[in-house]
Amino acid sequence: MSIPEKIPIKRIEDYHTHFVGFCDSSKQFWGYGTFVFDEPYNDIDMSRWQEHKLEYIVLHTFDISGNYLATKHFFAGATANRIEESDEVVLSEWLSKLGEVEFKDIYIKPFQTVIDGYVFGLIPTLDSDGLELQPSSTIFFHEPWDGEYDT
Repeated sequence: MSIPEKIPIKRIEDYHTHFVGFCDSSKQFWGYGTFVFDEPYNDIDMSRWQEHKLEYIVLHTFDISGNYLATKHFFAGATANRIEESDEVVLSEWLSKLGEVEFKDIYIKPFQTVIDGYVFGLIPTLDSDGLELQPSSTIFFHEPWDGEYDT
């Protein structure tokens, strides 16, 4: 089965989809903390992995039809020297500027954007049987396309 044009993202409180919903009744949003390694994982000296794990906070916005609009991001630094700003504090501040916010399930289309040279987004897997949240492959969506995900 192929990937649907638009998929549901179920809001699961205090987990990867805690910050999903609608704002001003005309936009959808999805915010979360994520990471990317600045070198191929297999090439990293594991005694120094915290210097290579780059941490980001992102807030993606979508129109009411699920089309990607934009991404706001904050680079929190490498894990070894991360800026002590919590994901929740940053996301709450950003959301307060979006107008009236309602936390609930969203319906969006796969998307991607580039931040600091790294690809972020909800991207089809190589075998096209699902969608991964990139860059860290944090969560995976697949059939039956009901908004549930695997970690």
